Amino acid sequence: MPGEESTREILPLPTPVDSTTMSTDLKSIGLGFDKWQDAVEAAIATNQLVVAGEIRGGQLIQFTDASGAQINILAVEPFATFAGFEAVTQTFAHVSMVNDVLALCEIITPDGTVLSQITCNLAQGPLLVDAPTQTWQQVGVTALGLDTAVYASAEAYEAASGQPVGEFVSEGAQLVTSGSGAAAPDASAFFSARVLDAEYRHNQLTGQRFIHATVDGAFPFDLCLVDAPELPARDSVVAGTAMLTASVLTPMSGGGCGGCGGSCGCGGH
Repeated sequence: MPGEESTREILPLPTPVDSTTMSTDLKSIGLGFDKWQDAVEAAIATNQLVVAGEIRGGQLIQFTDASGAQINILAVEPFATFAGFEAVTQTFAHVSMVNDVLALCEIITPDGTVLSQITCNLAQGPLLVDAPTQTWQQVGVTALGLDTAVYASAEAYEAASGQPVGEFVSEGAQLVTSGSGAAAPDASAFFSARVLDAEYRHNQLTGQRFIHATVDGAFPFDLCLVDAPELPARDSVVAGTAMLTASVLTPMSGGGCGGCGGSCGCGGH
């Protein structure tokens, strides 16, 4: 429960939590740090970290910026630091963990029709890794833009690409569902979607501005883009590659957070 998260004592974090270079997708949520360790240290300095859950004698710690940008820290083996976002949009999904961070989400309509299959970095992933598939979960999906372009209209995009608006290609999902060991699945995807609305947001941790949009494609999702002089207009189309993040919003009856029991931080938004 959200009230329980903030009362848990945060254990000392391993140093360094992750010394790897920050990936470019994080600039789309205003986290323009050179290294993950720099981002984590800045988050710690805010005194706004919460324990989302406990796992294998360690903790899943989360920081949520006022802009919606999130940093998730798995402070136990295999140790991971990954970005997230507080999505505005909501959809339903059957959620199966691939590893501690990566989830296979089968995006569905309220009547169970499958809209798409994606792999994404799931905020509650470490807490669900040993649980069976979580069915009928309410999730918020956000695409963190990597290499994207804006088209004035659906007609303009279709003329340029030869494809209809609403594509969503998750190679990671294809690898997982096919059982292929040819490559390791990740959270990247190609998409095209129509813009519903867009706004500027400022990351309070860095002061950096970025673009947040809600879009309608294969399913509704949030989209974050690096700062630009102009916002994408309503009914314009954004297409390109992104890193996908997601969060379980409200545990559904009969599914909930499965095997993570009382230590689960799901629904903590």
